[in-house]
Amino acid sequence: MSRRQPRGQETRERILAVALSQFAARGYHAVSIEDIASAAGVTKGAVYYWFTDKDDIGRDLQHDLYERLARDGLAALEPDADTVTSIRRALEVFLDTLDNLGEAQFFLRDAWTIPELDVGTIADGQDALGLLRGVLVGGMARGEIVPLDPDALARVLFGALTEATLYVLTTGERTATLAAIDHLVESLGAGSRATELTPPAAKSRRG
Repeated sequence: MSRRQPRGQETRERILAVALSQFAARGYHAVSIEDIASAAGVTKGAVYYWFTDKDDIGRDLQHDLYERLARDGLAALEPDADTVTSIRRALEVFLDTLDNLGEAQFFLRDAWTIPELDVGTIADGQDALGLLRGVLVGGMARGEIVPLDPDALARVLFGALTEATLYVLTTGERTATLAAIDHLVESLGAGSRATELTPPAAKSRRG
């Protein structure tokens, strides 16, 4: 993550913007710190003032982009709607935002194959898991979704969203992906056939 705040913040933002364009156009591995500094019109020293290395820049970019996706998705949660409807709406907005990221999509697609960027992704994922679990627990308490283990369910749904994200990034098939996600989330409704498949232990907890 970036090391300095807030003096010269515009330099940091310019470095990130240029790095994103370079990564998207040429591929992450083909771009060097020298390339980024030259394109941004700053010295290598200025880049290293803000970032420890290229991977540090990549992690910041990845974090900022996924934070934007998560922020838009969370903002779409509808407090007055039932849990299934609210989750469906949030995931729809998440995928809409992803589909409109422009050149950033190329960087995110590349980033999936870069182990050095995993640390930031894992940390962001844990935060998202906690938020999703909270939504699910609330829905179970109101009897709106099937009473399954919230930790297991949160991880399964998060895993599905992760795969959906990768699928959209690699194929551009937003509509088909959203249809699959909608079907999955709809199956969580307490009135769906999924209720019949609820494990006995879970049913007894509900009662």
